[in-house]
Amino acid sequence: MSPLAVAKNVQAVNELVLATQSNQPEQSVQKTFTSLINAVEQNNYTQFIFQGNAAFKEGITKQTFIQVSGQLAPRLKKGYSAVFLGNLNQQGYQVYLWKLTFKNRSDDVLARLSLKDGKIGGFWLN
Repeated sequence: MSPLAVAKNVQAVNELVLATQSNQPEQSVQKTFTSLINAVEQNNYTQFIFQGNAAFKEGITKQTFIQVSGQLAPRLKKGYSAVFLGNLNQQGYQVYLWKLTFKNRSDDVLARLSLKDGKIGGFWLN
């Protein structure tokens, strides 16, 4: 491989690294995501629905939240990492995606947070 080809490959890799490093959500979005995950881990329904819009608050019953929290909290408490994957613009909402990987090597979870006008419209853990 010629020195010019190597230089082009290095430049392409450097550009990819820079793009990946800048591919992070706004600080307020990350704070909202962290608050939701902490609420699930701590089984705190009030904290979970706090920033939600009216439809989110009505759609997530305490019973449903307790059921989901009961399944995920033990895994979260054993440790996890969250990697931001990107965001989408869908139906007037900004949708943010994270991959949750658990320390106990159980199945990964895709977290999806939908925001509009600073309010949570949806939060899914698949």
